[in-house]
Amino acid sequence: MMLAVLALAAFGVAGIYAAECGGGEPASFTETRAVFQLVFLGVALVVFGAALLPGYTRLARWSYWFYAFSVAALVLLAAMRFFRLEIPGILYPTNNAYSWIRIPGTAQKVQPSELAKIAFIMSLAYYLRYRKNYRRFAGLLVPFAMALVPTALVLYQPDLGTAMLFLPVLFLMLFAAGARGKHLAAIVGLGLLCVPVFYVSMHGYQRMRIDSWLLHGCAERLRFAVADAEHVAEAEARAAGGPTATVAARLSDDEKTTLVREITGMWRFRLWRLATHLVWKEDASDFAAVRKNLFAALEHESGPKQFTALQKFSKWLLDDPSHQLFQAKIAVGSGGLWGRGWLRGTQTRHGLLPEAATDFIFPVVAEQFGYLGAVAVVLLYGLVCLFGVDVSFSTTEPFGKLLVVGVVALFAAQSFLNIAMSIGLMPVTGITLPLMSYGGSSLVSSFLALGLLSNVALRRLYLIAPRPFEWRE
Repeated sequence: MMLAVLALAAFGVAGIYAAECGGGEPASFTETRAVFQLVFLGVALVVFGAALLPGYTRLARWSYWFYAFSVAALVLLAAMRFFRLEIPGILYPTNNAYSWIRIPGTAQKVQPSELAKIAFIMSLAYYLRYRKNYRRFAGLLVPFAMALVPTALVLYQPDLGTAMLFLPVLFLMLFAAGARGKHLAAIVGLGLLCVPVFYVSMHGYQRMRIDSWLLHGCAERLRFAVADAEHVAEAEARAAGGPTATVAARLSDDEKTTLVREITGMWRFRLWRLATHLVWKEDASDFAAVRKNLFAALEHESGPKQFTALQKFSKWLLDDPSHQLFQAKIAVGSGGLWGRGWLRGTQTRHGLLPEAATDFIFPVVAEQFGYLGAVAVVLLYGLVCLFGVDVSFSTTEPFGKLLVVGVVALFAAQSFLNIAMSIGLMPVTGITLPLMSYGGSSLVSSFLALGLLSNVALRRLYLIAPRPFEWRE
């Protein structure tokens, strides 16, 4: 397992160095954040070793205290944001989010939500270890409350990406503990019914992330259709020896009308228009103004004017709110099977991909090492999770069993969400890729979680009792 973990960390350092070299000649390794990532890796390995020293059953007694401390830190951040307070040099907003606490006297920051994920796993495992009340619907209230408290506090920071991790971990741990499937399915159904309410109650900038992801395919379809027409016109002009036609002349009115009907008829576009009409909150963002102009143009019969409005909207969408996703998909696609080669990726070399060293480290690796490199990363995460599942199956001590399930669920959910986000399968939420993205808090917390998993693996305690969490319906 550690070989797979260290391979992922090596991929991360390589990707961070490539991302830091964008915009010019390759920089010295010591001049990039890759060298800091190696320092963080050294600290993380020390934390990993420290997590192995005490028996995990001794650590279990401190689970509730660890959870209480992490929630208190999140409450502090929420209070600072609510009252718009700052502690100069220690606690202040970063990118309009109260998510970090700076260590006094250093340039390093700590993200309490990273530790809150591990504290939640430990406390939930400790709570469920000898209980069976969660087999009833009412007994699920306490576990869900334990998950919803940090979820709400992290969401208020706001940090949507991290907030999305608590519920998947909760469901997998409850499932492993033997909670009834029909109860969990009913809760999932209720959650899906609440999605429209959650959407219409979001702030404008939050809805913009979802809307831009939903409409990304529509905007790409229009841009590529225009690009194809441009290539055909240029080829015909070169063959005839004349000047290239203008964009307006490359598409006939009938072709423009057909494109407008095709784009506005896509299910993504129809769903977006329906959802927009359900929103009752006033939205003063730039996205609202652009959307209003588009809807006003689409009220008339499809034609060249509607095509112009739709083209302007698509261009703005791909250049502004959906710019990260557009560049990330170009990076992943341009890697091909074998990749462009080390430090030869156009998106990273020219600095076109935002947040390349953090949230979008996967496209950097895919661009340089190609499809095979991307598959290798996915397989390495799969190996880490597979080894964790093996540890969980081979121990009968209930706390250790659930602790390992929680760690595996955390890695699986976070890696899946980040990779899905970077290739357009999910909205961009700002979530790091564990073990690979730049950041000390993320790397240290990942190795702390792996240390707890390895702690259980080294001490697979066996109880002279029936295997836990095996119930007869």
